[in-house]
Amino acid sequence: MLPFLHRSYTGQQCRVALFHLLCGITGVWGSQVVVPQRVSAVLGKNVSLECRVEVGSNLTLTQSSWERRLPSGSVTVAVYNPQFGISIPPEFGHRLHFRSPSSHDATIILENVGFADVGIYTCKVATFPLGNTQASTTVNVLVEPKVYVSAGSTALIDGGNETVVATCIAERARPPAEVSWESNVFGQSEVQLFDEVNGTTSTQVRYLWQPTRHVQGQALTCVVRHPALQNDFRIPYQLNVQFAPDISVVGYDGDWYVGRENVQMTCKANANPPAHHFRWIRLDSEMPEGVEIINSTLLFLRPLQRNDSGVYRCEVANDINLRSRDVRILIQVQSQAERSNSIAVAGAVMGAVLALFLIAVFITVILTARKAPPRAFTDKVIDLPPTHKPPPPYSERAPAVPLGVHASQVAWLCQTRRAERRNVAADRQHRPTTRSPTQQQSHLEWVCHQTGTDRVYINHREHYV
Repeated sequence: MLPFLHRSYTGQQCRVALFHLLCGITGVWGSQVVVPQRVSAVLGKNVSLECRVEVGSNLTLTQSSWERRLPSGSVTVAVYNPQFGISIPPEFGHRLHFRSPSSHDATIILENVGFADVGIYTCKVATFPLGNTQASTTVNVLVEPKVYVSAGSTALIDGGNETVVATCIAERARPPAEVSWESNVFGQSEVQLFDEVNGTTSTQVRYLWQPTRHVQGQALTCVVRHPALQNDFRIPYQLNVQFAPDISVVGYDGDWYVGRENVQMTCKANANPPAHHFRWIRLDSEMPEGVEIINSTLLFLRPLQRNDSGVYRCEVANDINLRSRDVRILIQVQSQAERSNSIAVAGAVMGAVLALFLIAVFITVILTARKAPPRAFTDKVIDLPPTHKPPPPYSERAPAVPLGVHASQVAWLCQTRRAERRNVAADRQHRPTTRSPTQQQSHLEWVCHQTGTDRVYINHREHYV
């Protein structure tokens, strides 16, 4: 038993030493094959199967080749030998070739890729003295979608119900395409997917919207994204909204007057589809003579008259509807410029008259103020309360008149006393007389005597105590 155990141990040591030797050789003189893990090919186009060879400095490339794995086994599709050249089987000879064969590059080009080309491909490299090194990649075939936009089944009419504006279709794609709509119109999208018999998928996205004329001419954009497309695929679609005529009348400027010539009114319409019917009528009476209608224009062939004033209507129709617009025309006696001049002249005349009136009033006030007499002292204090009025000087104070005696009575008595004094004076010339000391003059006589001028000052507002 001991010799057997010794031989087994010795054999194990030899295998371990050989393994380390091979590892050392691989590290120094080894080779490496680098390929992508997956390759996507577009149906009907060319695809490159990359294979980069890294060979050690002490190794020699004897051959590089490609094999395809099938359910029945692996088959060789391309061989490159530095000594004997390139070899490709007849079934691939017309659409497969090496890109730039060398000891470092074993890349092949497969043309016109089809669904039958889907599978696993292996790049093998044979070196001396190490042997074969290989790496595999999976080929997947992509189908680029066919993209187009179709209009909705019904026309877009202003104010109509929500309807399908357009449908964007990405047809027969593998994998399914990503489809969307871009627009400033506030609608909504509906996505539908349909599987095809060849393993592809068709994607349809409908855009629904309630039409309005305000977005006529704007565009929707269908955007399609797919791995087979280098960039996003974009298709614009212009909105075509049909609407009844929108009418405007030009030509009447509000300054039509009697005698004006070469005047006309034109009816303009914004409509989709374009308007095909224009008509001018007068609502308040018959159309006046000397007026001609040419297409959409109402033309006055003569100078305007006063009876041309009235309400005129323009009617326009297209395939959607009939619309009209009324214009009230007023024929003035004078033009606007003449009326403005008349108003300016009248204003100037009125301004001049007003200025003269103010000047006359000013002069009158000044002259009246100069001729007015100075106010008396009593006039200045006449409105003061009686208890606050200063009494006049004694020399200027008029004799008091008994209450209840009217001024006319005082004047009559004074006149009578003057006549009596004249008679008494005449009698004294003939016979002297003497008055008794006790005899006193009456109050009225004293008043008449004190006034001297036979005038009596009476102020019923004053009462001096």
